[in-house]
Amino acid sequence: MAVNDENAHADEAEVGGKEAGAAQRAADPAPGVEPQPAPASTTPASTTPPGLRAGGWMAPAYAGALLAIFLGERVVPTIEWLRYALSGLGFLTLVLVTALRFAAAVRQTGERRTVERALAILSALGLIAVAAYFTTTDAGRSLLGVSQAAPDVRARIESATTVGWIALLVIATVPLLFGEAALAPMRRAERIEGRRVRAATLSGVTLAFAAVYSALFVYGASQLELKADFSYYRTARPGDSTKRVAESLTEPLKITAFFPQLNEVGAEVEGYLREVRAASPQVTVEMQDRLLVPALAKEAKVTQDGVVVLSRGTSRETLTIGSDMKAAGAKLKSLDADFQKALLKVIRSQRTAYLTVGHGEMNEAAGAAEGRTTKNLRKLLESQNYVVKDLGLAQGLGSEIPKDASVIIVLGPQKEFLPEEVATLKRYADDGGHLLLALDPEAKVDLAPLAGAVGLAWKPEVLANDRVYVRRRFNDSDQAMLVTTRYSSHASVSTLSRHAQQAPTIFPGASSLEKPEGGDLKVDFVVRALGETYADANGNFKFDEGSEKRSAYNLAAAVSKELAPGGGDGKDKKELRAFVVADADAFSDAAFRNEPNIVLALDALRWLGGEESFAGEITSNEDVRIEHTKEKDQVWFWATILVAPAMVLGLGLFITRRGRRASGRRA
Repeated sequence: MAVNDENAHADEAEVGGKEAGAAQRAADPAPGVEPQPAPASTTPASTTPPGLRAGGWMAPAYAGALLAIFLGERVVPTIEWLRYALSGLGFLTLVLVTALRFAAAVRQTGERRTVERALAILSALGLIAVAAYFTTTDAGRSLLGVSQAAPDVRARIESATTVGWIALLVIATVPLLFGEAALAPMRRAERIEGRRVRAATLSGVTLAFAAVYSALFVYGASQLELKADFSYYRTARPGDSTKRVAESLTEPLKITAFFPQLNEVGAEVEGYLREVRAASPQVTVEMQDRLLVPALAKEAKVTQDGVVVLSRGTSRETLTIGSDMKAAGAKLKSLDADFQKALLKVIRSQRTAYLTVGHGEMNEAAGAAEGRTTKNLRKLLESQNYVVKDLGLAQGLGSEIPKDASVIIVLGPQKEFLPEEVATLKRYADDGGHLLLALDPEAKVDLAPLAGAVGLAWKPEVLANDRVYVRRRFNDSDQAMLVTTRYSSHASVSTLSRHAQQAPTIFPGASSLEKPEGGDLKVDFVVRALGETYADANGNFKFDEGSEKRSAYNLAAAVSKELAPGGGDGKDKKELRAFVVADADAFSDAAFRNEPNIVLALDALRWLGGEESFAGEITSNEDVRIEHTKEKDQVWFWATILVAPAMVLGLGLFITRRGRRASGRRA
């Protein structure tokens, strides 16, 4: 192409030189010869501007035709005569413009012909796209017989046709407009720069394909049952535990959400409830506007927007979220936990969990040092529809456990239990009771009788690990902050075992458990320490080669014994169940900042309650509180006030001096 251009320029220069020479000879006649007047021209000069001859009006006409079709089909589709007038006029204009473009391309030569032919082809593609659009209208579907096809076939054809005509129209129109914009300044010129027009057209093609690809990618992604929400007020999705609770339903559960129409919070809640409904055929979900169904709202005792009502038979629970996004943001983050709490209240009766008192347990006010409280464990019990009560000598701990007890929990006693109290717990366990024992070696008291009540031996030596541990005090005592990812496949730790490598639990000062010889109890050690762990017998937080050994010590055990098999539905089944942890701090508020510790307690409680099928994670998007020690605050203060400005200043001085030295060398 470059060679042809150069040859053309050379030919034109040669022709121009000959014409100039002839004109000069005509202007300067030879000596002695009378100058003759130039003959009058018999061909009139053309008065039509070159721009109009080249069709500069076609691009506005093309855009106006598309606008007319848009107005007819989208703005006034209910006014039949105006719709057909605008759409028909636009389509005929497109046909006329396209035909004239091809005619102009035939009349032109050289670069102009090539450019006009390319623009004519793009105009024809736009015409084909508009024709494809008309096949998606009612008249087009009837004419092609698409309206008589099966619903699924018709939906596929309509989707493919819609995507096709939109993509084709974008690919035709954008390059056409780009090419026209580049050609417009050169329409009156004798010659045009074809390469400039081609470059602009190719840029339009690239942009059009990128837009079409992005649109198709977004459309394809919207058809997947996947959602990623990175907004601050993102809604928690149904966790595995909530879905399994829904799967266990044997009777219909109706969920009615009262939100105004087109409400942002309502849309988020509807997405959550839709996933819950997909987990069980027993679940039905309705989204209602309280003001449009006043009778239904009155029956459900709903007096405000943003309320979810769960009803199963005569049982009913209400979950209040709110309809304002800013006010309901915190509720949306914890929606899964709150919904499961209400769901459990609907599907089963309330249970009672007794926490022993009188021995300095963590659930008492005396154990408030370094996060050794159990407020979060109490909330966890309440979320599982447990009523939490105290159990001491005054409540029958020394004689007989209350009949309504579903589980007895002992959390890190700092004093020894009386023999009568231990005997009462043992009788309760032997009669098919459920126990959660969390023993603490730091109390320096003998808790072996408690472990012996469920057939275990307790070793009070504090375990340590000088290779894998958690930093807290930044001294050797931190080696007692054990971390482990070793879980068995037992039902009491099923969630942790499925995500072992992503769910490390923390045991801040653990002892160990063993199974003595004999006994008819089934003992499963469900959590073990890492293999580098050693029993620090002398308490120096150093591994002594001769007297201490490294081993995967047992940190938690699940003890069971079937006493009565019960019927086929398992309702009359009687079984001893006990979950024993060799470190009470694993259930403290400080340890609950680590989510796997919460999962450990939750799965243990579900196994003790016979609901191991509900095991799974509860999703939450609540903000994690960031806490700094005094030393950390000092580090951050000096780093932001002194260190960071000094680094910026030093970097600036270095760059300035380096620039001056370079200038001096060049001078």
